[in-house]
This record gives sequence, C-alpha cells and structure tokens, in this order.
Amino acid sequence: MASTVDRVWRLIGGLRLQGFLPAVMLGLLALLTYWLVQNSPIVNDPETPASKSSKPDAFFYRFKLVGFDERGNWRLQIEGAQAWHRPDLDSYEIDRPQMTQRDEKTGVLTSVRADKARTDDDGRVVQLFGQAHIQRAAYTDAQGKKQDPLDVRIDYLMLDDLRQIVETHLPVTIVRSSDRLSANRLSAQQLDGTLQLEGRVQGTLAPRRTQGSTTQ
Repeated sequence: MASTVDRVWRLIGGLRLQGFLPAVMLGLLALLTYWLVQNSPIVNDPETPASKSSKPDAFFYRFKLVGFDERGNWRLQIEGAQAWHRPDLDSYEIDRPQMTQRDEKTGVLTSVRADKARTDDDGRVVQLFGQAHIQRAAYTDAQGKKQDPLDVRIDYLMLDDLRQIVETHLPVTIVRSSDRLSANRLSAQQLDGTLQLEGRVQGTLAPRRTQGSTTQ
C-alpha cells in the first residue's frame, strides 16, 4: 500500500509548479518574447502610434533561437513555423512552437511543443493551445537515484508568472514510466505549493515485477 501511494505522489509531483514545467515554458517563451520584441521594428518604433487593430503588424517565418552557456555548451533551442504580433491583444502568437532545454546540473532534456502558443508582450502570461506535449527524459539525480521519464499531454495550458499559477480547464494526462494519471482540470499555485486535480480523476499503476518473478 505504501509503495502504491508513493507512486501516485511521484506521478502528481511531476507537475508541481516549482518543478520543471513552468521553469521551462515560462523561461523559454519569455526569452522568445524578448527576442521577438527586439527584432520587431514596427512594435519597437516609438514614433509609430499605438494601434489596436487585429491585423498583425510584425511577422517572423521559420525562426530558430539557440542558447549556449558561458562555456559554449548547448543549453536551449526554440523554433517555430511562424510568429506574429497582435496589437489588439498586446501579444505574440507562435505557430507550431517547439522548445528544448538541457538542465545545467543534471543534463536532463525537457521538450515542449504545441499547435500554437500565445505570450503577452512582457512574457508574463503564456498559453499553449492544441496537442500540447511536454516531455522530460529519464535522468539520474544528484543523489544517484534514477528518475523515470515524464510525459504530459494537454490541449490547453495557461501559465501566469505574475500570479504564480499554472492551470487548465481541459483534460490532462500525466504518464511516468508505465503509470498514468488523468483529470478533467488542473490548477497549481506556487505561493502555497498546492496542486489540484479536479473532475474525473483516474489513475492506472502498472504492475511492478518483484525480485525473482518472470514474465510469460
């Protein structure tokens, strides 16, 4: 019983707000937003009066950002089919975003992709739309313990750095190794360290082989 409870908590723990999920997405998309603003002459032009038209005023096609640490080692990559600025929403929209980050301490790779992403002009609120897929590869932590790969699938996710929350009103599926957990809604808050799975919450824990057991 104790091992089953531990496995459930490990599964849920993979989505805690203070974990990899917001750090990767908010960090990478905030960096992308900064790059888009700096390279958008229309948005950055102080002589141009503010417009609230729904017509995009800046476009980027087939872009890719690659980041390195001070030793020249690869750390992150962000790419998209295209991006455009919406003056009426004060935001950038990114078509087919793909983001990958390598953790400096563990070397673990975390990747994020979706059909579309939207980030406001200051990068504080990020939204992912359509077949969002977050993957963290297996790795060995600082204590030498092996951590299973983590896979999250969701059709919508909102991250608010100002309010320190991550939430969705659509179903979410979390897979860690052979264990699976699903819920209708998810909400996580960093301020009090809580995570809520709401609606129809279901979990499947795959049988674990015991020492000396054999498969048929």
